Amino acid sequence: MEQVAPNLVDVLRRDAWWMGWNTFLAWIPVLLACLLFRGRHVSRSPFWWAGLTLFVLFLPNAPYVVTDLVHLRGDILMADRGGPVVTAILPVYAVLIGSGFLAYYLALSAALRHLARVGLGAWQGRVALAAHALCAIGIFLGRWARLNSWEPVVDPHAALERVLVHLTWTWAPVLILATFLVTWTCHFMTKAIAEASFKATMKSARHLHTTLTS
Repeated sequence: MEQVAPNLVDVLRRDAWWMGWNTFLAWIPVLLACLLFRGRHVSRSPFWWAGLTLFVLFLPNAPYVVTDLVHLRGDILMADRGGPVVTAILPVYAVLIGSGFLAYYLALSAALRHLARVGLGAWQGRVALAAHALCAIGIFLGRWARLNSWEPVVDPHAALERVLVHLTWTWAPVLILATFLVTWTCHFMTKAIAEASFKATMKSARHLHTTLTS
């Protein structure tokens, strides 16, 4: 414990800004999903469609946090040897990545439930697959092209040029496919854990209610 606390403080001091910023960006799609996917009909409002465009642009920010593992080696090298890496550094990264994929699961689930409510439930599987593919491309552009979600809106010409340059790079398909597989796998795991946890919580709540009322 004497080594854990100082190393944990050092990690947070070094990484708090970019981890906090990336976590903030990761949860923007959840906020947008809460605002967009509430009705039971397909909206014709231009504001709703503008919001949906922002949702699509910001959605890759949630699973993007997995690429922040590129910073892990530097933090390990700067840490004391031995236990603190496992007990101080890895838990911080686990929370960061877990938070990002939880946000991705919540945002995508809200969109898929909305499809079911408006009578397009048959499209849920294809939309989820398309979301993973979109996020894989977005993560690739964010990490390798350093493209921000808002740049296609504020500077579409320059953003388009960078997108075309990087998507025509020889290794782009390989990196995008690898990112797609990681995104799909992590989403699958997060979904399984979140839904199992929810069911266990509801079961415990029902059991407690039965115990208190019996």
